Amino acid sequence: MAQLSKNERQQMLAEYVLNEGTVRVEDILKLVDASPMTIYRDLSELEEDRVIVRSRGEVTAVATSLSETSMKYRLTQEEDVKATLAAEFEPYISRGTSILCDDSSTVYSVLKAYTHVGGLTVITNNWSIIALAGAVPDWELITLGGHYDRHLDANYGPSGIEMLKRVRADHAFVSAAAISDGVVYHPYEAVAEYKSLMLAAASHKHLAVTHSKFGRTALHRVADTADFDTVVLDAGTDDQTISALRQRGATVKVARPLP
Repeated sequence: MAQLSKNERQQMLAEYVLNEGTVRVEDILKLVDASPMTIYRDLSELEEDRVIVRSRGEVTAVATSLSETSMKYRLTQEEDVKATLAAEFEPYISRGTSILCDDSSTVYSVLKAYTHVGGLTVITNNWSIIALAGAVPDWELITLGGHYDRHLDANYGPSGIEMLKRVRADHAFVSAAAISDGVVYHPYEAVAEYKSLMLAAASHKHLAVTHSKFGRTALHRVADTADFDTVVLDAGTDDQTISALRQRGATVKVARPLP
């Protein structure tokens, strides 16, 4: 059996705890073929990223309907799956296009695939996307201000909201923390508000989401999937989910797996 990479190992540990809710550390040590010291380091990093919390020999999931994992952690998850979505955005990305991007790792992955396209204007509150866009010489970059949230790697607050009310982009690219009954939700009210305002500030709205987000729950409504011009899903999304979205009125595109 091939040795797992650090990201693969941490993803396995995180998914196990998230699925179980609370588990004993001794059970986790049996889960992965790695030394106890390595696993303890993994758990420590997952705790720093607010994926789990440890107490008295037990590990409990933090990510619930009330919370979101860190951007740092999300950037390492489902990387190959997120990469498959990028090709479906090609019709919306050309020289002179302005794009509003939310703070999602999925949108980061989509945008990363188009750094060869010149003359884009990127508007975002997310610092990972800011760094990506800022490194492309002929892209214009507009940053939405506010208080920097280290956990989400993004700015939030009244100043950013005012900026969003004053711009009009060609396209908004957003993702979702949770989709339930055809509606996009997020655990944090401020983030849900930002996403909703981004959709209102764009002529065309596009949702990029992996199949893992369906069936999850969160508190704050962002938008109905039928409100988007396109909903881009990965090939791992089950037929029943796709059919339900289309019956709801959503325009669904299913990305092809990478060769």
